[in-house]
Amino acid sequence: MMKRASWKEYQKQIAEDNYYYGRSCIRQNFFPGSEKLFIDMLHNDLGKDLLDDPMHSSCTGIGYHSDIVPLETIMTVVARQFALMTEAGYENFVTSCITSFGVYSEILATWHEFPETEEKARENLFKATGREFRKPASLAHTSDVVFHFREQIAARARHKLVNVQTG
Repeated sequence: MMKRASWKEYQKQIAEDNYYYGRSCIRQNFFPGSEKLFIDMLHNDLGKDLLDDPMHSSCTGIGYHSDIVPLETIMTVVARQFALMTEAGYENFVTSCITSFGVYSEILATWHEFPETEEKARENLFKATGREFRKPASLAHTSDVVFHFREQIAARARHKLVNVQTG
């Protein structure tokens, strides 16, 4: 079975450990316990270092997509998230929210394509908070990380989700 070309372009390296975790503002409402499960699975079951930072805040992605929050503000909020990651000593950012993942990905691409927008976000962040940041070495969605560790997760399963009669 051939993968679509767009999927090949998307494929990326997933960091093995040391994650800064960005929670979702809404995921817990739709899927109660999903974030706790992810944290427990990575930290307790797989022994991975994952920081669930209480200083982290929402990305304001929903506000952006509903045309309420300006892009420059979103970039500054994302810069703050990366500053918190940097201050905590992490470089691998994993986010629970697919909207956040899209926002972070698009902003990193925009900063790459238009470096002056990154400089403006850095300036805004420093003026507002006195913080500076490094861009993440790795950006992944929680589903990417689960897929990356799928074999280790399956090996630890107490009960296999397999039909007893058919295997």
